[in-house]
Amino acid sequence: MRTKTDKIFYFFIGTTAELIKIAPVIHEFQKRNIVFKIITSGQNKINFEDLTPYTGAITSYISLREKVNKSSGILFAFWAIGSLYEGMMTLRKEISSKKRRKSYLIVHGDTVSALIGSLIAKILGIRLVHVESGLYSHNYLEPFPEEICRNIIDRISNVLFPSSHWALKNVKDCRGTKIMTKQNTLIECFLWAINAKHVSNNINKLKGLKKYYVLTMHRQEHVMFKKGWSKKIMEFVLKNAPEDLNCVLLNHPLTHELIKSLKLNKKITKKIILIPRLPYQDYLMLMKNAQFIATDSCINQLEAYYLGLPYLGLRNYTEQPEGLGKNVTICKGNYKLMKSFLTNYKNYKQKPILLKKDYTPSKIIVGFLLKD
Repeated sequence: MRTKTDKIFYFFIGTTAELIKIAPVIHEFQKRNIVFKIITSGQNKINFEDLTPYTGAITSYISLREKVNKSSGILFAFWAIGSLYEGMMTLRKEISSKKRRKSYLIVHGDTVSALIGSLIAKILGIRLVHVESGLYSHNYLEPFPEEICRNIIDRISNVLFPSSHWALKNVKDCRGTKIMTKQNTLIECFLWAINAKHVSNNINKLKGLKKYYVLTMHRQEHVMFKKGWSKKIMEFVLKNAPEDLNCVLLNHPLTHELIKSLKLNKKITKKIILIPRLPYQDYLMLMKNAQFIATDSCINQLEAYYLGLPYLGLRNYTEQPEGLGKNVTICKGNYKLMKSFLTNYKNYKQKPILLKKDYTPSKIIVGFLLKD
């Protein structure tokens, strides 16, 4: 039975990571038979098929022009401006001026795509909903430009959904209505992925590795603007990781040239297993079986917290407080700190967080939007 509402809902998505985190809200819409439409910004290719067992076969209703892969900062800026203009003109035709007050555009997190969608909504007078608001590193240069994006989005949103008391406190001065979801929406997709029966050929290929750790660095402020720093950090991890561990190195497009430039001896290179991007369920399985993960990814920090997995953050700041002082160490470029973690990583192992299957921030979000 379809939920009766005269509201129009759009999801504006630019990356697969955004899709993973917003998927529980989409899933809740589906359970209530609420009509929604997905707009993809073109920032990255969205791998909808990764979540088909969870969300069913979904795809974009409106697809904006795709960004050129491996583009420079200048080309990225041109793409962003073009996407903003194209999206604004498309939605202007899509939604009549009379219906815009009852139309909602839902964005997630801190990507440039989320900012583009937010600006489109504000320019056209569409109600703007920001899921995962208030997660600040309190440093505008890391993550860059995401920290700036999230601050702007929070200040222009009509409805904000911070995931914790800490995040709620960060947006206390923002004008929009604030509803705390108590948990990050990621928790619902994580629980589905980690508990689902899943056979992975990708992971089966790694079964010959008795012990390994995962290494990745992909944030653009690191691989584009701080290549020297990033190169030194990755080389340090590879050279100082325990000798009995293999390294599973994720070959993210942004890190390809960085990886090739690393100066490593044959003894180390023999222990490196370079693998392509993995579907979400496969990646979680990879993390679950690892000894630790060293990465600049913040979503991995949250997943590692759920798993109790030792996490070495290859960054100076983090917008996620989860796991700090427990399984999570942020390196801050401190080689002594990194060496201590790599030597004593087993001491950072925690018991997996006891997650209740009834954690449903998506119900809080959808329930409020229907009443708003």
